[in-house]
Amino acid sequence: MQIKDATILIVDDELDLREILGAWFRREGARVLVAENGVEALKVIHANRVDVVVSDVRMPVMDGISLLKSIKGDNQYKSSVMFLSGFTDIEPREAYDLGIEAVMSKPVDRKELLAVVTRVLAERNELWLSPPTTNTEIVLDAVFESLELALSQGLLLFGRGGFCIQSASKLKEGPVDLLLDFQADQRRVQGRCVIRWTSHPEPEIGVEIMYIDDDNRAWILGLTAPNESLSFIPRTTATPATPATQPEPAAVERRHVAVHT
Repeated sequence: MQIKDATILIVDDELDLREILGAWFRREGARVLVAENGVEALKVIHANRVDVVVSDVRMPVMDGISLLKSIKGDNQYKSSVMFLSGFTDIEPREAYDLGIEAVMSKPVDRKELLAVVTRVLAERNELWLSPPTTNTEIVLDAVFESLELALSQGLLLFGRGGFCIQSASKLKEGPVDLLLDFQADQRRVQGRCVIRWTSHPEPEIGVEIMYIDDDNRAWILGLTAPNESLSFIPRTTATPATPATQPEPAAVERRHVAVHT
């Protein structure tokens, strides 16, 4: 879906910001609805099919986090939700796990906002098609014995837009090249992703997928589609199944992320 065909709900207690954002989206042809808090937003959502909710986090009456939980817990059509906030009101790890598809800081750039909403509106068969035009200096390179084993041991967990992976590597948020090798499945997945959050002391990295190679895109889409929790990037705090004091280093290495710079 394109912005011109979408219904976008702007939720913010600042009238000026609602008007500015509304003007931006109307200029692109979108149908724009507004609300000044979460309670009003839910009324709008129940009366309309809303494609994307662009919401502040800190608001009176009902904040953005409570609004998000209500939307994702509803039995009817679930809108995509993104946060705009000038405050550190929620950790990215929690936001993406709850179902947020993007988090942007105020003040927001118009072109950047439109680009993010365009991505949020994309149909699943349109995701991850465009190969990167530049290289990164870091490769997130993980080797697993099999997908089934990685999932069962909590080393990897897929959400709608990405995955959480167990890693003791000290990585920073930002773009990285991707290489996932599932040996028993004979799958060597290459692509580009963005690290959205890291967690310490838990060895977790939250990754949003941006591109997957042609041979593996449909396979990865199939893994990210059935997500009962609705998480965009889920959390897993499972500890590695093989303690460091057990089998040979090669077995442990297959269960962890190697990062090459």
